[in-house]
Amino acid sequence: MRIIIVMLFSVLLPATLSADNFVSVFMDRCVEEERALNNVNIGKTMLDKMAANTDDEELKTAFKELNSIRIVSTDNVEDSKYYFKKANELIKESFGDYEEAVSVNEMDSKISVWIKRQHEEKQDLILISLDGDGKLTIITVSGKIDFNSLSKLSGSLRNGQQLP
Repeated sequence: MRIIIVMLFSVLLPATLSADNFVSVFMDRCVEEERALNNVNIGKTMLDKMAANTDDEELKTAFKELNSIRIVSTDNVEDSKYYFKKANELIKESFGDYEEAVSVNEMDSKISVWIKRQHEEKQDLILISLDGDGKLTIITVSGKIDFNSLSKLSGSLRNGQQLP
């Protein structure tokens, strides 16, 4: 009986993995104590508050339709390269229902974006980035994703503007 339960669990587990828990799985399987990472989780409650505090209707709608945003990062160049490799290995091993939407490899920076469309109201996105300065950033977004609004949000973050 135990063998059947273990086999059933191992078959169903990959089907239940989502971008929302990619960070959890990554932190559990890949992160080493001596290689610390920064980890920020923005849940539905905070996203709703952010929506309530912005005058930009496009961002307000985008925030309301998201379930979570999780961000993992490190500035340590050696650790960044190590974790970039580990994150890409993990997504290929355990998140096979995601497809690579974008892959950029320029000079010293590398970016890969993976997406899983569950239905019109729910998508999961995983972005893994290693920039030219050797900084690793992993961002997961879960919910109804409006790519135009995400682009606008990332542009304002890049330009140093404050979030609502």
